[in-house]
Amino acid sequence: MDDEMLILSVNVIPEFSDFLGVLKIKNATLGAQLFKSVYDHIFVASTDLRREYDRYYCVEYPSLSQYLQCAHDVYLEEDELEKNHILEFRQDSGLMNDAYEDNILETVVDCIRKLEDEYEN
Repeated sequence: MDDEMLILSVNVIPEFSDFLGVLKIKNATLGAQLFKSVYDHIFVASTDLRREYDRYYCVEYPSLSQYLQCAHDVYLEEDELEKNHILEFRQDSGLMNDAYEDNILETVVDCIRKLEDEYEN
């Protein structure tokens, strides 16, 4: 089964401790160990498509939007295009795979949005 590519647009890549805090997970616990792999998957091993565009593809495509559409088949709203980071990552095993009913992807994204709101205020 091929893993689906996911896109997450954020203004700030949080510190791991902040990520755990917004999820209400204490450091040095089993939960922290599990969510370390989720954090690394989303924020460390992902590809920042905005950075890729700025670095390599801005001469080939007239806009970030066109680059995302043509090269990655990704269509984002204007407010998402304005974010500092556009992260592309594969669904992680069972933890974030929406094929499983009890996946945590939506919870993680909601917490990241909450954390981002805290950073902006």
